[in-house]
Amino acid sequence: MRDFPSCFGESGVQVADSSSNTSKGAQNLVTCIYQCRLRGRSCLITITWNKNLVGQGLSVGINDSSNQCLCKVDIKPWLFSKRRGCKSLEAYSCKIDIYWDLSSAKFGSGPEPLEGFYLAVVMDRQMILLLGDLRKEAFKKTNANPVPSQAVFVS
Repeated sequence: MRDFPSCFGESGVQVADSSSNTSKGAQNLVTCIYQCRLRGRSCLITITWNKNLVGQGLSVGINDSSNQCLCKVDIKPWLFSKRRGCKSLEAYSCKIDIYWDLSSAKFGSGPEPLEGFYLAVVMDRQMILLLGDLRKEAFKKTNANPVPSQAVFVS
């Protein structure tokens, strides 16, 4: 088990419920944290990819510099067969859009996709965070200005 899993590594941290028995499988979980700026304020965006017996999913959380949760969204594209979409949230009195397309995603043994996907966080037509290799498709779908994201990977 690794202390700090890579966002795009082949395997995540194995997390098992303490009450689990041999008939239950372990849940795979990978969490990545990025430092970004929203309206001039520092914030942390947490991306968590998970996989269990029921299906796969991801969650996106945005916290301010004092670690207060500004907004959070859970996306379960594999459970509901919705592998692409958009959800809108609000933080700092502005609309934040989260776009994803996992319809062509390829996975290894871990819960996070390795290629063929994008996950984008957009505010005021500015790309705050962009993950994945389908960058061109992400900018086209989001109508964001083609300025590179200034997000910094923290852990």
